[in-house]
Amino acid sequence: MAARITIMLLVLLQVASTFAQNVNPADNEIYKSGEVATIRITMDEADKQFLLADENVDSNVYLQCDFHFVNSEVNELAQNVGIRLRGNTSRYQPKRSFKIDFREFGGPKFHDLKKFNLKAENNDPSMLREHLALQVFRKANIPAARSSHVELYINEEYMGLYLNVEQIDDEFVELRFGNDNGNIYKCYWGATLEDNGTIWNDWTYELKTNEEENNRAVLENFVRVLNNSGSTTFPFEMERTINVDGLIRYFAVEALVGHWDGYSYNKNNFYLYENPENGLIEFIPYDVDNTFGIDWVNRDWAERDVLDWPKHGDPRPLVTRMLENEAFFIQYVRELRNLLETTFSVNYFQPILNNYPSVLRPSMAADVYYPLTFGFDIEDFEDAYSENFVANHLPYGIENFIERRIEMTEDQIAGITITDSDQELNEFSLFPNPLINNRFLIIGDVEPVEIIDSRGGSIGFEVQELSYGEHSVMFSTSPQPGLYMVLLNNGVARKLVVK
Repeated sequence: MAARITIMLLVLLQVASTFAQNVNPADNEIYKSGEVATIRITMDEADKQFLLADENVDSNVYLQCDFHFVNSEVNELAQNVGIRLRGNTSRYQPKRSFKIDFREFGGPKFHDLKKFNLKAENNDPSMLREHLALQVFRKANIPAARSSHVELYINEEYMGLYLNVEQIDDEFVELRFGNDNGNIYKCYWGATLEDNGTIWNDWTYELKTNEEENNRAVLENFVRVLNNSGSTTFPFEMERTINVDGLIRYFAVEALVGHWDGYSYNKNNFYLYENPENGLIEFIPYDVDNTFGIDWVNRDWAERDVLDWPKHGDPRPLVTRMLENEAFFIQYVRELRNLLETTFSVNYFQPILNNYPSVLRPSMAADVYYPLTFGFDIEDFEDAYSENFVANHLPYGIENFIERRIEMTEDQIAGITITDSDQELNEFSLFPNPLINNRFLIIGDVEPVEIIDSRGGSIGFEVQELSYGEHSVMFSTSPQPGLYMVLLNNGVARKLVVK
């Protein structure tokens, strides 16, 4: 008996390890951390003047060009490519940001990518904060964009150093979730996720895929569940509508990196993906440049309480309701503590911060557009890593912010004693999970009360009690692939994945 359970637990650990694998793809030949690529744009000179003219800053018209990309692995030319301005505020700065679309004029994708986002990062003299924040999100197994630095030339004029940030589109979700059929929403300022009908407003929740169908039933159900579920059923209802584990990790990273321009503080800058594989919504961070101490609203983001991070007096039901729930709050604190020991630690950041100034310095020193917005010079670039108060909106250098944030977070969560509330949960397991047929075991002396699918339907099953207090559970009919919740007679619900 002991040997059988040991074997099962080893299998369960292997399954858990598989499911813990990072959802994000690794850096590749285009997105290479630690180096600066070169992009050369060749276009009609009149088109270049149109692209950069002040009177055209609101234009989203693509202009035709040729595109040449070079880094340590790639040296390739693409013809008939589109280029336009991008960004809500960056387009009004002397150093513009650009979007590259490889298919706008009928060309093929470039290394399986449809678009590049070349961001000027005008707010940040280090040119590193957004790249660093995206890396932390990605390391924490939160679906987030890849990024890398590039020098941009247009008709041989050096336009400066940019951050090339991966487009969040069907290629993005296909790489991370193995499908691209679900709705993708780009969520702008005002996206509180309240149940007030605004999810049909494309100015706030812009549907980026399946636009003709415009079926928002999944999102509509989610905001209804989020806002209207009773406190008793709320945890279960959330587990079957959104990826709770990923969401709680997002909240933890958002607070640690000081991403105040995201959902929890500024109801802004995130994507939602309705994953048809499991019926769950995935939460995706976006536009994370105002991080690591950058401040435009008179707040000290290094010291703000991670346990009281959301904006006060303004509805944020997703974060407030989640963290009001005791079990989710405990999970949130555990995620914070885990991050402080791993990805959000001095040991993680130090090699990156030691390397990047020397990598980026030559490109920054030659960037004549870089000083035009805030007057930053190469000394400000150096100071942005380790000196306080580079500018009014930059009270912290990156290293200083990290050290202060770690110190304050440790103090803020130190008084929270979490008993091993997982002990009871760990006394039993569902095996195998994922399920590969229609029968599974509950290893432990509990039995199922109900099994519910991702749409809330109750599923029929039969239970056989085994002689050693465990239970064999068989579905009455073969279950469809997806996520199921198994409600047990000890009051606990467990997720069961059917392949």
